Amino acid sequence: MTQEFLEQQRDWLICHDCGEIQKVVAISPEHEMLCFNCGASLHSGKGRWLAAATALSLAALVLFIACNFLPFLTLEIGMQSHTTTIMDGVGALMARNQWLLAGLVVTTTFLFPLFEICAYMYVLLPYQFNRRMPGHTPVLRWLIQAQSWSMLEVFMLSVVITTVKLTDMAVLKLGPGAYLFFMLVAILQLIFLKIDRRKLWQWINTNNYFSREENEYAYDCRICQALVGESIVVDEGSCPRCDSAIHKRIPASLQKTTALVVAATLLYIPANVLPIMEYTSLGITEKDTIFSGVIELLKEGLWGIATIVFVASILVPIAKLVILYYLIWAVKAKVKVGVKHRTVLYRLIEVVGRWSMVDVYVVTILVALVQFGFIYTVEPEGAIIAFGAVVVLTMLAAESFDPRLLWDASSDEDDERVKHCDEHTKPILAWGAYCEIDQKPDTEQDDVAPNTGVSTSQESKTEP
Repeated sequence: MTQEFLEQQRDWLICHDCGEIQKVVAISPEHEMLCFNCGASLHSGKGRWLAAATALSLAALVLFIACNFLPFLTLEIGMQSHTTTIMDGVGALMARNQWLLAGLVVTTTFLFPLFEICAYMYVLLPYQFNRRMPGHTPVLRWLIQAQSWSMLEVFMLSVVITTVKLTDMAVLKLGPGAYLFFMLVAILQLIFLKIDRRKLWQWINTNNYFSREENEYAYDCRICQALVGESIVVDEGSCPRCDSAIHKRIPASLQKTTALVVAATLLYIPANVLPIMEYTSLGITEKDTIFSGVIELLKEGLWGIATIVFVASILVPIAKLVILYYLIWAVKAKVKVGVKHRTVLYRLIEVVGRWSMVDVYVVTILVALVQFGFIYTVEPEGAIIAFGAVVVLTMLAAESFDPRLLWDASSDEDDERVKHCDEHTKPILAWGAYCEIDQKPDTEQDDVAPNTGVSTSQESKTEP
């Protein structure tokens, strides 16, 4: 039988990256709250966000439906022309038995974006009228988890690259679906910036602190940012507010990350050595690797597009692998210096990793669009599957890596510095980092600055 636990509302947040606990204060829409220890963004002012986000989500659904059914691109070569929609690329891949590649493309450009838009509406519309609907908690949880796999903005960059590449050989016209698609991407980005996830979780459950004992260790839920006592983490293994899995540390984080990085490294070799596309023009067949494609763009004088492709398809994957190997080594070697800059590197690979999908989408668009028989035809080659797998594996590796492990190396030193607690403080351990919160009434603490009234002892500490 599950033991009852104490639920409270606390104006505290724990940094996902370093584990420091800090007090949340009201901030203006022009400002954001940063972790005083590692500099990560904890909370940003949103202003009057609800009405705008709700209206934008409705507009996004209309645009999503329209841009998927209306003509997207039209390619004209001489007297011949070929018009495609967004999903024609998936159909072309399936017709060539490229099931894995087709599944990856349809998941990241149709299924996840559709779920994202519907989830926004399902959560925001009832919130607008203060009406609870069944399933709000899992929908919001899945929305937060799925957003990194919705890649419409990456697909938009692929459309731009394809348009520039085909300019010299044919006439490429953007259809009404393309313009609506660009508007859709812009609106989804606005919603992402506007929406206040912290307010949504407070609406679902005002309480954000759950414990069974006084002064017990607390850990941060990465989904809803609730603080969960250690006894609940050990016994239940899930967050009482959002029901997502919660652990002291991600189980077998280093082992899983290492396995994924090694697999991505092995696949990166054929992804760059083997061809990704085959061109047939007037009976003459040529094959392109990723690097040879960059060289061709440079020969044609397309320096800007060549730079984008080189960075997204060559530099970013290599940088991700090198950084991940470096982070794994730093944790295993218990390196105590430079923790902050390694945390910044981790945040970097989380942000840029998805943009390597550019080449996968370019091939998909070309295979659907450039089909003129004997005159000109483009077909996918095996390397594009390996490259897509590299992108997915490195993204999974970044998600499985626990950045708190980077800060654990300094815990031995910090243990010597936490002995100055007195009867006016109470200890709380957050993500494994010892913190001291001044025992003041909430009415007095509301005016405390983000890093005053809070003394931590992980990498650096301020005296109470």
